[in-house]
Amino acid sequence: MPRVSIFDTSKTFDVNEGEILYDSLCDRGYELPHGCLSGSCGACRVEVLSGQENLLAPGIIEKNTIESLRDEFQKIHGEEFIQNKEIRLSCRAKVTGDVSIRPIK
Repeated sequence: MPRVSIFDTSKTFDVNEGEILYDSLCDRGYELPHGCLSGSCGACRVEVLSGQENLLAPGIIEKNTIESLRDEFQKIHGEEFIQNKEIRLSCRAKVTGDVSIRPIK
């Protein structure tokens, strides 16, 4: 059973393989920031600190939203802010193994 850890908290959750990250955590009493929950607004963005290989590849909606977020972050915070950061949308990412995440505000 995959485990999801939330950075800077003592929270770790056992989730079912193939579950959507946001849904799996919400079902277990931990709610991540969110908006539309359809992958378009980007409010549920998280940085994957480890276990990126344990999330299914993003679909076209998630890819487009992440690209827009990266452009926005670069304009606001500079290139250094997004370098080497793996950004995913918790409402779209499906868990296949252990991951550690940090919500991006």
